[in-house]
Formats: sequence, C-alpha cells, structure tokens
Amino acid sequence: MKANKPDKIPNKPREITAAIEKRSFALLRFIGYVLLIFSLIDYLAILVPLQLTNPGWEFQTIGRMVDQVWAPLLGLTFIFLYNQTSVVSSRLLTILRLLSWFSLTLGIVYLLLLPLGINNSLTLYRNLNAQFTNQIGQQQQQLQQFNERLNTVKSPQELSNLARILNVQTEAGSSQSLPELKKKLSQQVQTVAQNATTAANAAKRQQTKNLIKESLRVNLGVIVSGFCFITFWNLTRWTRIIDKNVYQ
Repeated sequence: MKANKPDKIPNKPREITAAIEKRSFALLRFIGYVLLIFSLIDYLAILVPLQLTNPGWEFQTIGRMVDQVWAPLLGLTFIFLYNQTSVVSSRLLTILRLLSWFSLTLGIVYLLLLPLGINNSLTLYRNLNAQFTNQIGQQQQQLQQFNERLNTVKSPQELSNLARILNVQTEAGSSQSLPELKKKLSQQVQTVAQNATTAANAAKRQQTKNLIKESLRVNLGVIVSGFCFITFWNLTRWTRIIDKNVYQ
C-alpha cells in the first residue's frame, strides 16, 4: 500500500507586519543617502576643473547638472519617507532640517543658472555666426587670390600648374585657346566655391538648430529643477515646525 502524502499547507498571503514595514522604509532611506552621496561626487566631477571664462564649458556644465538632477531629488525623497508610526530622534531631525534647507539652496542655485545659461546660449550663437562668417570670408579671399593669379597666367603650362595646385582637373593637350581654358578653369573653381558655401550654410543651419534645441532643454531644465527643489523644501517644512511626537 502506498503511504498517504501529507496534505500541503495552503499558500496563504502573508501579512506585512509593522517591523517589515519599518525595515522597508529604512532600506529606502539608506538608498536615499547613497544616492545623495553619489550625487555630490558627480557634481564635483562636473565642476572640476573650473573653466569659468569658457562659455562652451559653462553651457555644457549646466546641461550636465540638469541631467543629474534626478539623483538628488530621488535621494532626498527616499530620505524623507516616514509613516505615522515613525519615531524621529532629535539628532536625526536636525539632519533632516539641514537637508531640507540644502534642497532650498539647490533650488536657488539652479534658478540662478538660468541667466548664465541664456547668456551662454547667445554667446555660442554669436560665436557660431562669427565662425561661419570667417569661413566664408576666407573662401571669398581665396577665390579672389585665384582670379588675380589666373589673370597673370601666360601659357597653358602655367595654367596646368595652377590647376594642379588647386587640385582641379584640366584638359591636358586640349586644342582650346588659352582664354577659353582660363574661363573653363575659372568656372570650375567658382562651382567648387559655391558648393563649399552651400555646404557651410547647411552646416550652419543644422548647428544653429541643434543649439536652439539644446538651449531650450537646458534653460527649461534649470527652471523645472529649481522649482522642484524649492517645492521639496516647502513640503518638508514639517521638519522645521514639528515640536511633538519627537522622542529623544
């Protein structure tokens, strides 16, 4: 005869006790402190070494600070997670108050970055325009120098040497007259110059578009980040006004 198998214990849901809940909140607060420490390390890595006279570095740094904002926000949120049955010592309450004021400081810092971000955006835009203006100016100057040199050409051999310097193909041994060859070479160089100008203008439009998009992202990001930290400070005002249910 087969032995009877013992009845299986029914898989009933387990109730989360107050002790488990307390440990869960403690785990979140621990993760919050870890996130906050890593955030401070990241901020130092972003800011060091300082290049305060470099608008490109300043603009990029502000963008990286906006990208980094989620870590201190999450860290502070986890640290302040308490329920009604939590007991907060006076020492811990002091730390929470300091962190609350720290969030206000961060909020003000982010909002103060807005004028700097706008100014750097305008500076980078002016630098971009100046760069392409100089590039087109150099191309025009080179074209003028070529035309002046082309006017001094007296033989097909000189014309061939000039074309070789410019890396432009000519019809070697052509039966065309020298003026016709000079005109044809001039047209080829004009075409190359026009193509270069068209490519430069297209690159300028693309870089301007990218700069505008990044500027909007960064400057709107510092506004949202600043208000998030200030709102966090306001919502944690209980750490500054609490005077009951605090045990030594």
